[in-house]
Amino acid sequence: MTIEAVSFPLNREPEGAALTYRPWGTRTLKLWVTTDTAIETALRIRPSRIHQKTGDKGLIRAYADDSDAFIISWGGGHEPGPCLKSKDVLKAFESCTGLAAGDASVIFFNVTHAGPDVPDEAIVTIEAYDEKSGDVFASLPVTLSKPASFPDNAIQFRQTEQGVWQPQGEMLPVYDPRWWPREIAYVAAGALPLTIRQQGETLSIQWQGQESATITDETKPTILGSAGMKFELFHFDEWHVALRTWFFWLDTAIGGDFFVGRHEVPDAERFDFLIRRGDGKVTLACTDLHWREVWGETTERPQRATLGLGRDAKMTLAEEKMGDLWHAWKRKKEADHARSYNPIRFIKRLANMHGRQLTDTDRAKGTEAHLPMLHNVEQRVEENEPPPMTSSDVRLG
Repeated sequence: MTIEAVSFPLNREPEGAALTYRPWGTRTLKLWVTTDTAIETALRIRPSRIHQKTGDKGLIRAYADDSDAFIISWGGGHEPGPCLKSKDVLKAFESCTGLAAGDASVIFFNVTHAGPDVPDEAIVTIEAYDEKSGDVFASLPVTLSKPASFPDNAIQFRQTEQGVWQPQGEMLPVYDPRWWPREIAYVAAGALPLTIRQQGETLSIQWQGQESATITDETKPTILGSAGMKFELFHFDEWHVALRTWFFWLDTAIGGDFFVGRHEVPDAERFDFLIRRGDGKVTLACTDLHWREVWGETTERPQRATLGLGRDAKMTLAEEKMGDLWHAWKRKKEADHARSYNPIRFIKRLANMHGRQLTDTDRAKGTEAHLPMLHNVEQRVEENEPPPMTSSDVRLG
């Protein structure tokens, strides 16, 4: 069952808000922020406990009110927090503006359980505040709860040697989409001959010693091997496990002190790879482009993915380097989804088909941005129809 967005009314007392966190994982806290009356003040939103830990100078992230086991982050380079309503400035920037009666916005935060403690509960207070004065206009305490079904031997990734990570444990969480969180459940993991190795600026994802996928970081300095890199593993169906790779840029010192070459902070990107248990092939993969979840079918092994264009890459090469998913995203302009659309049902049907298939044949085919790219993939599309492997704008619901 998909979990509804947490309601955050600005002009009346909010009801109790809660999110079940996933131990050793990252979940999306989706807020539905509303107002019944006009608010002239330009408001931003962020968690209350920010910049309060020793050594946090330069880190753009927050923590649970009462626990250091949780890191709360967001993206888009909004260091003071996202605007509740924004307006374009010179078609290149944005600024916060007041709200009209009836305005509503969807705001996403990443809730990462980093441990080592696994609390039964913790509180994260979200504040809407005046960006000029800093005065809090409204606040919403959100209770983070450990899953009722959480087993003691849940899978988590551990670094077994320098630059090598492997899953350890016996129970896997069932696949949980990033933008549409579902109830958390666990199943027996079975054999997991999965190893992730860092080889310079590339991660090699291996199943039974054979390479299934690679992720190359073309940004400088690389995020690979840092605290900003996290892995999660899920049970997807009887044939596949799903590997989610997270990359968080939360330190303003990344890339130096100058504007040119500095990384966009804060920011977060991820890839999901469906790895077929039988032979380790990645059959389907997804990432996020411009508030849309975009999936593709892998055309050859290993699946290749990259982060960023690199400082020396010319933007005129962006379309070519984006690969097939860029063109699929562009097609949304001609045929977009008329309502909220989550592609997971379509993806599950394709995964079922790939899972039953025993063999495959390859088919031919200013600041440092963190543009995630999937290569050697293709989408199933129908002319003049919304791409069934691409979601609607996730801010629609």
